Amino acid sequence: MAKKIKDRIKTEYGTQSIILEPDDKGYIVTAPDLEGVVTWGKNRKHAKEMAKEAIELCVECLVEENMHRSKNARKNHKTISL
Repeated sequence: MAKKIKDRIKTEYGTQSIILEPDDKGYIVTAPDLEGVVTWGKNRKHAKEMAKEAIELCVECLVEENMHRSKNARKNHKTISL
C-alpha cells in the first residue's frame, strides 16, 4: 500500500490541508477540512493544481449556498408585535 502524503496548498481562500494518495496512474487528492473534495492528478504538481481548483469551487459553492439560505430565511421571517 502506497504511503499517503500530507501537504498544504495556498488557495484564493487561504491555505488548506490536503492528502495525496498515490495510485497506479497518479495521485488521488482529498481535502480533510472540506467534505466531498476529492480529485486526481497525473503527478504531484498536477494533483495539487486540481486540488486547488476543487477547493476553491467547493468554497464558492458553500458561500453561494449560505447566501441563498440567508435570503430565504429573511424572506420567510415574520415580525411579531408584542
